[in-house]
Amino acid sequence: MIEKGKISGLQLILIMYLMIGATAILIVPALSARDAHQDVWLSPVWGSISGFAAVCLVWTLNLLYPNRTIVEQSQLILGRFLGSAVNIVLLLFILHTCSLILREYGEFIVGTSLVLTPISVVMGCIVLVSAIAVRGGVEVLGRFATIVAPVFVFFVLAISIFLIPSMNIDNMLPAFERGLMPSIKGSITPHAWFMEFLILTFFVPYVKKKERKIRYAIIPVAAMTVTMIITNITCLLLFGDMTGNMTFPVFIASRFISFAEFFEHVEAMVMVLWMLGGFLQITLWFYALALGTAQCLRLSDYRPVVLPFGLLLTAVAVWVSPSLQHLIRFFSVNGFIYSLSILILLPLLLIVIGFVRRKWLKQQIN
Repeated sequence: MIEKGKISGLQLILIMYLMIGATAILIVPALSARDAHQDVWLSPVWGSISGFAAVCLVWTLNLLYPNRTIVEQSQLILGRFLGSAVNIVLLLFILHTCSLILREYGEFIVGTSLVLTPISVVMGCIVLVSAIAVRGGVEVLGRFATIVAPVFVFFVLAISIFLIPSMNIDNMLPAFERGLMPSIKGSITPHAWFMEFLILTFFVPYVKKKERKIRYAIIPVAAMTVTMIITNITCLLLFGDMTGNMTFPVFIASRFISFAEFFEHVEAMVMVLWMLGGFLQITLWFYALALGTAQCLRLSDYRPVVLPFGLLLTAVAVWVSPSLQHLIRFFSVNGFIYSLSILILLPLLLIVIGFVRRKWLKQQIN
């Protein structure tokens, strides 16, 4: 195995939770509210179906070919030539998705604080730090997640609790005015985010064997669902239908916090929180890209490709979208189909072919 490090089941939970947590909480409430309106709190429940599906696909592949990532599994199932072709598609998807996350991170930092700083400088700095973490290996990522995740959860809950006096329950009414369809439409964007749990495949082989159980993969999906419900309800009760017109509603909501005329203006702390969460999210995708490429090319170590990929990521992030508005439009219009084709249908196809091939080989032996 290229990666020699090991992580615990708890670290896997925290890694997967933060992998989509930072950007999901930052931008998804607004995208969901445009279709779901007052039923936006229900959209993450529908979206979580894709998360559980992605986890089941990863675990099924792991049962067929244990201790291997999807890059290695595809070559075993499809053969070296066809498997490599599939891996190129998967790795290009990871590269593109990581660049989208990086661009979203840069747009958030530039749009909310460093307004005079070129976005390429912001993205270049975070990629440089991420590259150092990626070279440290999976154990470094697990330990960092252990530190950041509790702080992340604390701030999310604190924002919701301190905003209770400003909330208006009437913003949730009338519930289900047009049935379940608005909340289902609003779940299209959360579906795309939850599908990203397939990246779990790059971390499961490095979980300690005694802790390699499916519940360690299901827990972060459930935890992320609850977190998104809380943030969606918070934005809905605070802003009502205006939520869909905002870009970063949770960040804007943090500006409304005022407790005893003493605890207020906490948006700086919230920004630090999302900087840490965004850093880890970018690093995890970056790690999957570097490790997957090394496995596809059958290299003995993934670290030599980290810095070249860092430069490539920054360049693609600058090119991938001309503005934040185009980025949001891509998420809301194309994100679901784009993610579905690679993160759900592709591993499902591998599982079907793997089962058929295993059954055929068994018949040949008999």
